[in-house]
Parts: sequence; structure tokens; C-alpha cells
Amino acid sequence: MTTGVEPTGWWNTADVSELTDLLAGRMRSRLWQHTEPAELAAWVFDRPKPAPPVPAPAVVEGDWRDGLDQQQQSSWALAGWVLRTAVPEVLATAGSHWLLSRVQEAGRRRLRLTVGPVAFLRLNERGDEVRLRLARAPLYAALKAGALDDEEWEERGIELPDDTTRTFEEEKILLRCPDVETALWLLKQPPIMVAARMLTARLATRNFPFHGDYRPEVAARAWAAAETLLDGAAATAAGPGVQRGFDRPYAPPTVAASLPMQRSFDADAYRAGVSEHDRLCRTLIDHLARDGIRVGSGLHGVPVDLAWRDADGQQFIAEVKSVVGDNEVAQLRLGLGQVLEYRHRLAVRGIVATAVLVVSTCTDPAWPAICGDSHVILLSGQGTSDWTAELTTGRQADARAGTTGNDGCQFGEGTRRGN
Repeated sequence: MTTGVEPTGWWNTADVSELTDLLAGRMRSRLWQHTEPAELAAWVFDRPKPAPPVPAPAVVEGDWRDGLDQQQQSSWALAGWVLRTAVPEVLATAGSHWLLSRVQEAGRRRLRLTVGPVAFLRLNERGDEVRLRLARAPLYAALKAGALDDEEWEERGIELPDDTTRTFEEEKILLRCPDVETALWLLKQPPIMVAARMLTARLATRNFPFHGDYRPEVAARAWAAAETLLDGAAATAAGPGVQRGFDRPYAPPTVAASLPMQRSFDADAYRAGVSEHDRLCRTLIDHLARDGIRVGSGLHGVPVDLAWRDADGQQFIAEVKSVVGDNEVAQLRLGLGQVLEYRHRLAVRGIVATAVLVVSTCTDPAWPAICGDSHVILLSGQGTSDWTAELTTGRQADARAGTTGNDGCQFGEGTRRGN
């Protein structure tokens, strides 16, 4: 099986195939109303992206912070971040495959995320203990490959208490972290997130006996709280990510080979699109690397395809769109909308960014002006020799026009033309 990515050293493409077969064994699972075993297996190994803030499970009445002190807010933020990052098809399966509860146990107020029949995450609302269940196999593989350091776990106070639950008894492990910050540090490591997603993927295929206990307002509150964690202060990786211009190194997406063959889904076209997307990303990364500029993915929790700072410290974000077949116009429209959304979300957080749209090809001469009207630099993969000049010219045009990257502010009168 091929996944479209090179093995990381602690997992390989055969693992995706094996997980696909394992998930497909649950033929009667209601989860397959929302996804397919191959898609779910690919999601497990894909780079983690939290579900976007909108739509949410429900509307939060008032401010989600009401009645919560700083410690409690951090706990709600972690619960929401895990919910939005580690639960498959999270919105479609709300209340039917998972629920988030606020419960009183042993004299303590706790948040508990249940997926299928098992409590996947449980944390004290005061933030002084976090319990998390993970699939065992990815952890052992990563430890053996040196991708995880169990000695550092011990130094940070991470423990492995006995797990009394019987579901997947021999295939999962229970971790106990001393606080929210340690749990977040742990979950930011790729093998840990793979282990979390692998377990929730399997749990979500099981029966869910708690339908009547689902409270959408609880899930919505945590969903909103996660935005503050993504905003930075509590997220260990977010601060340095903003300083260097991105949250994490670029990694190509994972694509399973056995994708569903349906009239509305062309598996070959999908794979071609993913491959072309990766080619465009790597081309831009390599192009900027020649000028000594490091490029990564994500910024301040906003899932931009690529992000970087130039030699002068100016922040750039890029949405990358592959053009395969006759989808050029659709991809241009979609990409422009996405990069405008991301720029706005960053502007709300006080981050000024120059927006870039990268496409495989652009044959309509109107599109550079269309992008220019919104102060977005358009780059075409047909030729890269002038990309550096176009990025520089585009940024200078923003400065002359008085743009700030904040969608709530007025742009100047100038219109920039890309390539």
C-alpha cells in the first residue's frame, strides 16, 4: 500500500494498510455512514489539524469563560483541543459516537471525553491531573525508533497506572500527567497524536451507550475554549511557532491506497491532486530555502498550508491548490476564500500576514487582478523563476497601499497584480 508520504522511521505504509483492514472488520459500525475505513486509517497518520471553530456543536450562551478561573479555563481549553484534534468525524458523530461531560467525582469537578464505550480523556477541572488512553502499538514503535523519550516522561512526572477497562485491554495504555501543560506537551508529539487517533478511531466503531447523556452546550463550551489554547499562551509550541513564522515543519498528507470507488469520488484524481499539492508545497519550500528562509505549516493554530517569515521578518501565509483536470476555476475560488479566512483569523489574533495563493496553473488573465483586489499574491506553478520577485513586489505593494493584513481595517487604493 502507498500513502503518498515517506515512512517516518517509526511507522510505515504497511501500518496504514493493517489499520484499514482492522477497521474494516467492524462492518456494521454506524461510523461508516460518515467515512470509510481507508479514509479513517489515513486520518490517523495524517498531520493533526484541529476542526475549525465554525461550525460548532452548538451556540455558547454568553461567554464560555463565565464562572471559570484561569486554571479551569486551561482545562476546558485542553479538553476542547483534544476533542477537535483527536476524535474522528467529530461534528458528524457528536452525541452518537462521543460526548464530553462535566461531572462530579470523588469530590472533584472533572471533564470527561468518552468515545464509544470508553472514557478516552479525563482531567480534573483544576488542572492538577490529566488521564489519557492511547493505542499501545504506535508508542512502542516510536520508543524503539527513538522518536519518544521515556526518561523525559519520567522527569516530567508522567505515570502509567493500571487500566481497569476491558475494551481493547491488551492494545491500549493509560497515561497520567500531573497537569494540563504536561499533557499538552505530550500530545504535541506526533507519535502520541497517532496513538490517540488510532484508539479513538477504533473506539468510534464500537457501540455508544450514552446517547441520552450528550449535552451539546458542554461540547460547544470546550470547542470555543480551544481557540484560546490555539491562540498561544497556554500552547507550548505556539509561541516559538509564531516567532519563527510557523507552528510545525511541513509534512505531506497521508493518502491510503484503498479509497472508496464511487461515482462521486474519483480515487485516482484525488491521489493526483494530493501528489500535485505536495509538489507545489515542496517547490515553494525549496525556492525560499535558497534565500535562507525556513517554511513550515500552520500559524497560531490556524491551519495554513505554508507559513514563513522573510529576511525582514514579514509574516507570510500561503494556501496551496492543485489543479488537476478541469478544476482550475473551482480551485482558484476555493483557495482565495480560504487564504482570506486564514488572514482574517490571524488578524483577529493581532498577527499581520501577507497572503499568498499558490496554484498549479492559471490560464485566466483576470485572476491576478482578482487576487490583487484582495491584496493576495498569486503564484503559479507553471514557472518559479520570478516567485521571489513577486513576493517582494507584492509585499511592497501592500506597504504602499497601506494594508495591514487586518480584515477589519481599511485597505489603501492600490491594487496589486501577481503573476
